Amino acid sequence: MLKKLLATLALSMSSVLCGAQAPAVTQVVVPAPPGGPSDLIARIVIGKFQSQGETFVIDNRAGANGMIAARGVASDAKAWMVADGTLLTVNPLLYPKEKAFDIERDIEPVAGLLLQPTVLVVRADAPWKTMKDLVDAAKAGSVSFASGGIGSSGHLTMGLFAEAAGFTPMHVPYKGIAPALTDLIGGRVDAAFVLVSGVASLVKSGKLRALAVASDTRLPLAPGVPTIAEAGLKGFRGEGAYFLMMSAKAPAADKDKASERMKQALSDTSLQDKLKDLGLSPRWMSASDAKKWIATEHERNAKFIASNNIRLE
Repeated sequence: MLKKLLATLALSMSSVLCGAQAPAVTQVVVPAPPGGPSDLIARIVIGKFQSQGETFVIDNRAGANGMIAARGVASDAKAWMVADGTLLTVNPLLYPKEKAFDIERDIEPVAGLLLQPTVLVVRADAPWKTMKDLVDAAKAGSVSFASGGIGSSGHLTMGLFAEAAGFTPMHVPYKGIAPALTDLIGGRVDAAFVLVSGVASLVKSGKLRALAVASDTRLPLAPGVPTIAEAGLKGFRGEGAYFLMMSAKAPAADKDKASERMKQALSDTSLQDKLKDLGLSPRWMSASDAKKWIATEHERNAKFIASNNIRLE
């Protein structure tokens, strides 16, 4: 009887010890549906940690330009969030502050992950072969520009481009970039500015034609596509960035550790190659550098949103 009791006790202690040593599960929130650029980027980067035997769970929480996801992460000090910078450069300008949730107060960028430019694309059978062709047609009022919604990166880039080029855009906002691209391919709208990760495969397959890229240099995956500056609009750029974000309530040591881990992951050449194949530029930023990037974009967007009286519908 005593032997049986001791054996049972030993088994119980073993279970407790094994439980204590079980690896933690890290929840990685993506404020977008599966299959989109944010989801793809998160899965590529987080896959580096998965391959090392750790457990990460991607949690897609789409809706309200990422605000639903951000609200949830703000209340969870252990969760990570991989998100487009517009969450902090645009949303605070369009969504009212609340006592219970203020995205600028409650969410912090922990590290920058990568940069990606927007690409000016038209449907494959469009009559415009160059950016100048499109601008001339837009000045005549015969070009419609799609975007993923009011305040999206595509909307703001399109607006800033039209302002710099000297025409009033015919804007057609959609509920997300996927339906916008569907209608662009189908010829129901004419053009759009889309982050390169969202259109790289469509350009490669010939479903869309890229006229210009809003970055300082041409894209390695599309070397024949000029930059907007080369196409005649000097000084114009339209880049997006992705960040690792966490709740402001998360311990500083946890944020620092997560940032350092991202730095190490992004130094891996195989991971870099996967991102570069999508037209992305891996670029780790410290929390302080990430905040500076966000502040600069926030200021630029604030001026445009105010001068054009942009409001959420």
